[in-house]
Amino acid sequence: MDRQKSISNDRLLLNESAEIDDMKNQYLAKQRILRVKEALLPYKKEGSKFVTYDQFNDAYKIRIPKSLRKDDRSKFTAKSEQEAYDKLYTYLYGEYSDTISDLYEKVIDYKSSDPDTSSLTVDRYNQLWKKYYACSDISAKSIKELKASELKLFFKTICAGRTLSRKAFNNVKSIMNMIYDLAVESDLVTDNLSRSLNCKDLKFKAVDNSNIRYTNEDRDAILDVLASMSKKSGYEYGIELMFCLCIRIGELKALRWSDIDFRGKTIKISREVVLRKGSDGKNHPVELNHTKGGERGARVIPLSDRALFVLKCLKEQSIVYEHIVCTKEGNPLNTGHFNDHLKVITAKAGVPYLSSHKIRFWSVSELARATGGDLQTVMYAAGHVDKNTTLHYIRAVQKDTKLDVIRSCFG
Repeated sequence: MDRQKSISNDRLLLNESAEIDDMKNQYLAKQRILRVKEALLPYKKEGSKFVTYDQFNDAYKIRIPKSLRKDDRSKFTAKSEQEAYDKLYTYLYGEYSDTISDLYEKVIDYKSSDPDTSSLTVDRYNQLWKKYYACSDISAKSIKELKASELKLFFKTICAGRTLSRKAFNNVKSIMNMIYDLAVESDLVTDNLSRSLNCKDLKFKAVDNSNIRYTNEDRDAILDVLASMSKKSGYEYGIELMFCLCIRIGELKALRWSDIDFRGKTIKISREVVLRKGSDGKNHPVELNHTKGGERGARVIPLSDRALFVLKCLKEQSIVYEHIVCTKEGNPLNTGHFNDHLKVITAKAGVPYLSSHKIRFWSVSELARATGGDLQTVMYAAGHVDKNTTLHYIRAVQKDTKLDVIRSCFG
């Protein structure tokens, strides 16, 4: 029975993988069409077409503008419209461009149109590309010709003098990982050289791993200040809830009243609000129907008495919107403004200001401490998909414990 279930799961994964590959191929095909149309636009006259269907011969005819002709050919044919545009693409730009730089542009185009990728993430990729890759020798290199020794030398060069932390290096390397992923899926290469390359001998900058976060005393002082306030906005209530839930700020913004079971004293966390760049070039909040961890990041967690009290106060406001915490106009909270309110509250509480992410760090760390480092419990409550992310918090708590032991040992 287990073997049949395993086979069924394998088939399901294969089907999903095939669907993803098909979506990516469709996306790249559309990109080729758009690029061709963009090149032809200056030569297009009213009513004219460069790709037409010949019903008599059941074929698509392709007309090349005189200014773009590279040889004596002015026309050629194709069996389908997509093939017509593919032939035009090849004629105008040559075979599929496979330099590291060209592939990065395709990766970033795909990421920009991916609803699961934040505009801030895309901006961060572009910043890293510009800083480390854009002016490098390998950027103009064909991925088919790039050798392991050349890629390793590039990584060694950017790490020379221990200028990068291990985390910063992994962020830079992730770009090359994505480029090779695309190249493998496009049948340009057979293996992801970037992922398989041994980088254990690289030297990294030592970083402070003290993991500064709010303490229990800080939390109590902050909650005392919030409790003393007679009038609170969505931001103050949001700060209060973040200290009562194991939640990310994007998940906080997406919470709805329908997610709460007051009788069972639980709350469902299954969505998040992220920023997406609009046609105006500005970032706008967009709600996704999943969390950062995808479908595996959804969870139902119990509500403490403090959390229930905050929710009931919110429910008694004069205007109640669909979302639990929002601005007075009913719009999603702004993370920058959230942190501004947090600065004011921490100042009143007499504790050092740390960003909203450090509230999250406190909640996961405290859960790790309370459960004795129970990996599965902390992973579930925090909405983590990768156990290594959870282990990061557990190790931080274990480090605190070890320091306490050493301190007590020597009086």
